[in-house]
Amino acid sequence: MPVSENKPNAPSRRSRAYWVCQALGWGGYGVVYFVAVLLPLHQGGAVQAVIDLAYCLTGLLGTHLLHSRIKLDGWSEMQYRALIPRLLVSALLVGLSQTIVLDSSLALEHQFNWNQMGQVLAVFGSTVFFSALLVGLWLAIYLGVEGARRRHAAVLDALRTEVLIREASLRSLQQQLNPHFLFNCLNSLRGMIDEDSKRAQVMVTRLAELLRSSLRQDQRSVISVEEELTTVNAYLELESVRFEERLRMRQDIDPQALSALVPPMLLQCLVENAIKHGISQLTSGGELEMRIRRSAEQLQVDICNTGSLRGHLGTGIGLANARQRLRLLYGDRAELTLREDPPGWVHATLVLPFQNVEAMCEQSS
Repeated sequence: MPVSENKPNAPSRRSRAYWVCQALGWGGYGVVYFVAVLLPLHQGGAVQAVIDLAYCLTGLLGTHLLHSRIKLDGWSEMQYRALIPRLLVSALLVGLSQTIVLDSSLALEHQFNWNQMGQVLAVFGSTVFFSALLVGLWLAIYLGVEGARRRHAAVLDALRTEVLIREASLRSLQQQLNPHFLFNCLNSLRGMIDEDSKRAQVMVTRLAELLRSSLRQDQRSVISVEEELTTVNAYLELESVRFEERLRMRQDIDPQALSALVPPMLLQCLVENAIKHGISQLTSGGELEMRIRRSAEQLQVDICNTGSLRGHLGTGIGLANARQRLRLLYGDRAELTLREDPPGWVHATLVLPFQNVEAMCEQSS
């Protein structure tokens, strides 16, 4: 289950908190403005209360429309150069709307001396300025709270990503330390020591590399494809000893893709699923193909194996975990799909944004 689904009521809670703050903010301001400004200057408390209410409701409606525009256009993600003009114009428009409502109501109550037009314009201008300043304060508070919420969410996503990476590494290590896996490796090595001692030494080295990679890679959120392939190939060499001619492998790796960054143990997990839930289920074994390509600004990984999706039903947790890691790291820019096409061939396709160490250094700077 994706992380975002763990708290389905979060948006509704934020919506309730937003409306509570709107009501308390504008309601409190209306009370203060009525008591401190309108009552001392004018007669007729009931009429002034209605004028005050209309003024505050106009402000509430205007700021709510701004709230919708901010979310729709993504103002909280804009640079200051693009954001500040929008804030100034928005504050001025809402302040002007409030002033028109307020001064029109006062004019209908004959509170203005139209023979002193300069005084009327001065009052109008000062009211526009004060109202715009009030809306600007609202915008500053809202964007500040929204920014703090986004930073908090980013920290939580980073922590969740780290937890998922460690869980994936732990599951991979547990799989590699599985008694059956070790028994098969050691049993094959025992028979190989006398027949081909040099190959046996290589297999021991590969097993050590595989375990070392599992322990080391949980410290990083991404690693290079080249480094990930070292772990994958170590795993495949061990499995080739176990399956012998039943496991037939082909790799087609684009050299430009070797520097791309991927979540650690992700490709190894997909290869492991292909063997465990596909090829190992077939009496005659099968084929495993791995293609890695850079296409424009994307990295595409295709891992194909003979078998059927019926044999992959046990991979639901692993795939869900992989998709969740991708979502936390890349959002909607990454995709992992599993399909059977043509019949008898299962394709696991991973597409994610192309990033390398140089690109990440540029972004951080």
